[in-house]
Amino acid sequence: MHLTPPQTKITIFNAANITTCDDEVEHLGFLYRMRNIRVHTCHMLKSKEVVTLILIHSKGGSRQIDQEEHDTMGYQIHLMFPGQSASFYFFKETSAYHIRIPSQNFEKLCYTLSINIKFLKDYPILQIEPYEFEKLRYEFDKIREELYHYQPLLSIILSRLQTSLIEINRSLTKHIDNLAPYAYPPMLNSFLELIELRYKQEHSISYYASALNVTSNYLCKLTRQYMQVKPLELVHNRLLKEAQHLLRSSYSPIKSTIIELGFSDFSTFSHFFKQRTNMSPSTYQQKHFSHKKS
Repeated sequence: MHLTPPQTKITIFNAANITTCDDEVEHLGFLYRMRNIRVHTCHMLKSKEVVTLILIHSKGGSRQIDQEEHDTMGYQIHLMFPGQSASFYFFKETSAYHIRIPSQNFEKLCYTLSINIKFLKDYPILQIEPYEFEKLRYEFDKIREELYHYQPLLSIILSRLQTSLIEINRSLTKHIDNLAPYAYPPMLNSFLELIELRYKQEHSISYYASALNVTSNYLCKLTRQYMQVKPLELVHNRLLKEAQHLLRSSYSPIKSTIIELGFSDFSTFSHFFKQRTNMSPSTYQQKHFSHKKS
């Protein structure tokens, strides 16, 4: 099997009055970048099928999002979403730490953590305390360390990102006065709770709709409105998370995971797993345990 090493780059360059030091590593569709920027610079960023988390400590600057300008000062967390363009202007010393996440992975993390994506989109810039900045920078640094491995583990990267998103969501919740528009309706909460109780036994949306005494179309409308995803994806995301946990936790036969998660046979489970991780269950398990030993 051909393994692709992480792409790394450390550069220092000068152009006019711009001085930038870069530390960059990219692998598995994820990217870490650190920049120390002095005097004045401008970065034009165009987000495609990725979400970017940017941790900034700046003595002065601004960011323009869709023609609206925001000050960049002190300790901040910035978020960029697919299809969004932004301009950054730094006229004083600034440190910026970027984590680029494939949007599919970002959405799955938010669903797993019950984080309202619309909440994050409505508040793409958040002023944070120095201790909050340091907690997030620690997680960013750990992601960087993992990406520098020849065979970085997706599970470790996602675990660090999960912690980062929890911290960002906590900071937002603490600083925003009116959270009512972002609360999930009772029926959606009931659906999420039922998934947690029955996902191993029940894989079809018709079961959940019947148990909640609503139609499948109504569930679809709810999840699309509040989570931008189909209801079946929520069930599948929970199954995948547990499958990864079981395969990582012990080197037991994959058949035991198949039985515990209610799949009818190995072929069905293998197709389900590979479609979402780009590797077979056995490869995933072997990769994790070889990484543990090294």
